[in-house]
Amino acid sequence: MLIDFTLGNFRSFKDSATLSMETGGGVQQWAHENTVPIKPELSLLKSAAIFGANGAGKSTVLAGLERMRQMVVGPTEQITDNLPYEPFRFDRGSASKRTTFMVNFTRDDQQYRYAFSYTATQIVNEMLSVAAGDDYKVLFAREKGTMTVVPEGLLPVTQRVRPNALMLYALQDWNYRPAITVFEWFNDDLIILNEHPSGHALDNEWVHSQMAQFLRAVGSEVAGITQRKVAIQFLDGSAVTRPDLYLVYEKYDEEGAVIGREELPLTSASMGMQQLVVLGLALITAQHAEHPQTILTDNRLGAIHPTALAALLALFNSVANTSQVILTTNQPALMSQHLRVDQIYLAEKDYRGESQLVSLFDFVDVPAEGWLKDYLSGRFGAMPVVDPSDLLAAFDPNL
Repeated sequence: MLIDFTLGNFRSFKDSATLSMETGGGVQQWAHENTVPIKPELSLLKSAAIFGANGAGKSTVLAGLERMRQMVVGPTEQITDNLPYEPFRFDRGSASKRTTFMVNFTRDDQQYRYAFSYTATQIVNEMLSVAAGDDYKVLFAREKGTMTVVPEGLLPVTQRVRPNALMLYALQDWNYRPAITVFEWFNDDLIILNEHPSGHALDNEWVHSQMAQFLRAVGSEVAGITQRKVAIQFLDGSAVTRPDLYLVYEKYDEEGAVIGREELPLTSASMGMQQLVVLGLALITAQHAEHPQTILTDNRLGAIHPTALAALLALFNSVANTSQVILTTNQPALMSQHLRVDQIYLAEKDYRGESQLVSLFDFVDVPAEGWLKDYLSGRFGAMPVVDPSDLLAAFDPNL
């Protein structure tokens, strides 16, 4: 499970910012439901929500973790390939400085820390460490492009790694167990929700039944979900097939008796229904995964009715849930829905275009609950400044 993620000099974040899933000291509210004890000195949150105005940097936090995942599981192929470098660009110096990512997570009762920094053309620093008592033991490291700590017997491997490639990928390819574990966490346990879920999960019958139950529980009339192989034709005459999702609805006669079933492509359903299906599939498959998963959803729940969304938030924080969900949202009302003060993050951008990320837990004298009114009044910032008269003037030059 994710402990924390830090990013720096990435898109709107000029300085480093950290999203921590570690519970705040002294917060006891809903400890049984909303948290997971890992060891006596470490307890993690099951969910976190990032609030803020449009363009404040909420999406950038999750995009940074997604970018880190992309670079770990999808390495460059040639020495001439550029790295996906998107530094802060609204000052003179940051556009040429390194982007930095660092993640701490637990897997198989072990705690790992993996970090790297890079420019458009090279990995500058990279380090993998494992918790050892109260400290960390460095397993491998490169500094300013040079290996400074090398796993025993793997020096020839490290000497062949390109400047624009991660050492982690090379070492996992040579069966270095710690590198394999980190790679598997990014590849298998870090889940990025998107608009086009794969139908492969529906190969298991238990997913069919649980998805139908899930959709009915959130007020849908969908009777089930299935997948069909759909042929995709290209302009050059070639074709491939892919599994697409279909919603199953019951058909009725005039007396209300069921006379059959009809299938509707998920892409033809409402945006809210699509978001429910994507999220439901992720939650259900996560419950049956070998390791707890961390699910990222970037503002992809906005079309879901608030009543259903509140129920989903309670599900994220339930005893039954064994994974983590991190979401961004423009719905402040969620602050009053079964969230602890340490589960709420605020993203805000200043006049320089620089984003900051702050936990509500870090504010002084914040009560255990009831923060929505204070947030809407502007006490914590991270609220858009909207002037209706200026908005009207933009459309009517006579005002």
